[in-house]
Amino acid sequence: MSKRQLLMGASLLLTLFVWQSMLGTMAMAVGFLVMIFIHEMGHYLAAKQLGLPVSAPIFTPMGAVILMPTLPKSAKDEAYIAMAGPVLGTVGALAGFILGLSLGVRDLIQVSQLAFMLNLFNLIPLAPMDGGRISMVINRHLWVLGAPLLAWVVYSSGFSSMTVLVAALVGWQAFQDVTMRKQLAQVNPQYFQPELPARLAYIAAYLGLGAFLVWAYFFPGQLANFLVGLGL
Repeated sequence: MSKRQLLMGASLLLTLFVWQSMLGTMAMAVGFLVMIFIHEMGHYLAAKQLGLPVSAPIFTPMGAVILMPTLPKSAKDEAYIAMAGPVLGTVGALAGFILGLSLGVRDLIQVSQLAFMLNLFNLIPLAPMDGGRISMVINRHLWVLGAPLLAWVVYSSGFSSMTVLVAALVGWQAFQDVTMRKQLAQVNPQYFQPELPARLAYIAAYLGLGAFLVWAYFFPGQLANFLVGLGL
């Protein structure tokens, strides 16, 4: 076993320990990490589909990441890779929610709810979150909406230590990303100029996915009744 594999294994064990302490049980921690893995595999598969070099998902106490040594060739490709994470993550969360309802497993329903929240949070238009990368194909200045949204999340959480830490990390990386994008726009303005149909398609997909996740996370009873009505 290589040193890299040992480090990845140790990081995964540490991540499990951290999330067990936060969620209460190892079963909940494992379930949540499975949901995170599904989300990250969306990014991984999309990058592979575009022929880009990408690492397998790497777990850290903050969640998981994939590593890409270079930016995609356009904002449209970047948005495609970014969008694939919350799309597949939402599919996984919905599948878990349906399975939890069918089997009467409350922990699975709760894990699915957490996954809905995770994917919704990731749509905030601030890099390094997925919403920040999706916004590049819509308008690279959408961070001006992302900043107050992130502040609202911190406020609504009661300024929990984890949320404040995440917000601080996101804020710092977002500042660096905005600076990098400004330079990129000067050097390669074509990067941020997709065809109008592509821009409109991503606007629709972004808003549609966001609306569904708001419904699924904040109104789970309505979602459950809807699924039962469908016979699921």
